Amino acid sequence: MGSKEEPMITYYEDARHFAWLVNGWIYHGNRRIEPTQIKPKNIRLTGRTGKGRITRTRTRYRDISKTIGNATIFLIIGTEFQSFIDYSMPVRVMDYDTLEYKDQIQAIHTTRKNEAIASGRAPDVDLSPLKKEDRLVPVITLVLYMGEDPWNAAKRLHELLDFSEIPHELRNYVPDYPIHVLDICHTADERLLEFPKDLASMFLMIKYQKDFKTLQSVLQSIPELDTVEQETFDTAWNFLDKRMLKFKDKAQNAKGEVNMCVAVDQMLEEGRKQGHERGLSEGRSLEKEFLILKMLKNNLSIDQIAAITDKTADEIQAITENQKPNTTP
Repeated sequence: MGSKEEPMITYYEDARHFAWLVNGWIYHGNRRIEPTQIKPKNIRLTGRTGKGRITRTRTRYRDISKTIGNATIFLIIGTEFQSFIDYSMPVRVMDYDTLEYKDQIQAIHTTRKNEAIASGRAPDVDLSPLKKEDRLVPVITLVLYMGEDPWNAAKRLHELLDFSEIPHELRNYVPDYPIHVLDICHTADERLLEFPKDLASMFLMIKYQKDFKTLQSVLQSIPELDTVEQETFDTAWNFLDKRMLKFKDKAQNAKGEVNMCVAVDQMLEEGRKQGHERGLSEGRSLEKEFLILKMLKNNLSIDQIAAITDKTADEIQAITENQKPNTTP
């Protein structure tokens, strides 16, 4: 796990932030899920394969798992944070989801077995661990991709399979498995603006992390995106120019919120000042070189020029060499 993913995972462990993500992603900004509906879920998934003595246990970990809803019907969302492109993602997500369903089946079977023992009955010996009336909880996996390169990997299982020598009729019998990917840096601004304002601001900051002028323009055009919570800024900062952090205090209000327009303006202003200073420095350097060449033309020795200026004899010699005409044909 990279340094950028860790603060993002911590951020979405908060039920309120996770509700923002679900409402923006699944419900396109409609407030359908409240933080109180979100409960923590064990991120460790364990599945067994084989029977009798020949069994193997497989364990997988998701970055975040939550349940939404009551104990009867709830939604499990595992959000995989990727800063790299995983070309096997459809199989990986399918494996995660399958393990989650296997865990549910095992839990139902174990509960029924323990209830029978507690009541003094012998556990039922069934070929199937589930009964006809049993139901599993639906699983949704969301892949939040924040890399600079576009997501060019498969978004469904069929895109990974080689059908070149398979009759078309057989293809319809091969199960497909689509996955849900949100490619932050290559999603239209209009779609990102459907998220609650803190997430919309964060996603736009990540999208335009190397184009502060565009970010400034977008933020200025939508006044409600001006301020974000301190925790949102601190999380987004991991994707931005690290100099942004020193403008945080100047952009913070009494509530602790950070005005992103002020922070971005400060960043751009510093860039302009540094560019101006570099220009002045380069101008002074060129002026000094011109003066040295003029001294040489007036027959001053390199040692004499070194004594007058702050240049060493080697630096003066290099200036002289650079001014020699190129006689290479």
